[in-house]
Amino acid sequence: MAKKVNCTEVARRLQTYLDGELEGDWKERVQAHLDDCVMCGLEQDAFSAIKADLSALPSSPPAESEALQRLRDFSARISQEASS
Repeated sequence: MAKKVNCTEVARRLQTYLDGELEGDWKERVQAHLDDCVMCGLEQDAFSAIKADLSALPSSPPAESEALQRLRDFSARISQEASS
């Protein structure tokens, strides 16, 4: 069984996980944590909803670029707060 991780470790890797780019042991560890932790599960749901909404927008490079940058900035703030 994979070693358990805490909320801070999950916050640092959540975007990579949601993008399908987290592999191996970390993928399993993050998934197990998300299955057990209500707060991280809610964060996952929020980011998934944001990504779905962004992908449903009409393709418009300036707006898409701005929206993606806001999402990246938001993610960075959450990661910083989680590691504080």
